Amino acid sequence: MAVSSNDPIERFFRSGLKLAHLRILVSLAELGQVTRVAVAFHVSQPAISKQIAEIEDALNVQIVRRLGNAVELTGIGRVLVEHGRAVLRHIELARRDVSALAAGTGGHVRVGAVVTIPEPIIANAVQLFMRRAPAASFSFVEATLDRLIKLLDDGGLDIALGRNHLAGVGMRLRQESLHRESFVFVVGASHPLGNLERMICWDDLRPYRWIAPLRGSPAFMTLAETLSAHEIVLESIAVESSSLALNIALIKSGDFVAILPLSVARSHMVRGSMRVLPLPPLGALGEVVAYWRTDSTVPAVSLFNECLKEAAADLFNEQSHAASA
Repeated sequence: MAVSSNDPIERFFRSGLKLAHLRILVSLAELGQVTRVAVAFHVSQPAISKQIAEIEDALNVQIVRRLGNAVELTGIGRVLVEHGRAVLRHIELARRDVSALAAGTGGHVRVGAVVTIPEPIIANAVQLFMRRAPAASFSFVEATLDRLIKLLDDGGLDIALGRNHLAGVGMRLRQESLHRESFVFVVGASHPLGNLERMICWDDLRPYRWIAPLRGSPAFMTLAETLSAHEIVLESIAVESSSLALNIALIKSGDFVAILPLSVARSHMVRGSMRVLPLPPLGALGEVVAYWRTDSTVPAVSLFNECLKEAAADLFNEQSHAASA
């Protein structure tokens, strides 16, 4: 059935809705007070109240309830905020794309990463970069962190991605945390511990062989300390490996227990080839850090750094939504 042109909601979305409305509602949801929103927008409180009243008059519905100095969004207000966030994000993406294309960014960016970096961060960053800088090119290598840092120092890389902050790099390198996620305990879908109905405790891990990080690595030390706290000695190590591809293949086909980044484990769990054990994750391992030379002035490198940050933020939001679902 066609919607009447006299319907206030129809009129509002066809011609009355402004970006300023969405920005104010999203800020109101985040800040909770009209006065705080006014400060954030550098306007008076009555100006913000007028905008809110304008939306309510146009829709002929209430979108906020006033609770003393604070405000609470109604159900309709929350829907507007949810969709408003998505609209504003797409507009920001369009701004970034247009700015990068207008600047005509070109050049070649060389990126390296350790094998445990979540694949979506790199893949999505590359897609963003190639869209915004079609005249640029990109190359990628995987290696250990010490090798990547040497390549950075020697000028063979522009950006490296690792799992921990480095001490002693002085003024030659910058480093910035992009993403944090937990490492979780995993088994293959056919593993005896893979029964989704079964309760799992630490003692259940004792009989099984492990795929472990390389001895001496921060990941190995954290895993060993965690197990030791539950009186489990990491003795029955069948494989020590820093190869994510090899570890995943072995987990799927064997009777091993291992740890993987949450984003990696979840993707295989969704496909039905892996189970995440209901044990506390190893949160201390979950950082992704970008490193680059302080003397880098190539615009394409700066652009790729921005794409990495955006891809990491998207992955964080995706994981947050999945965890709350």
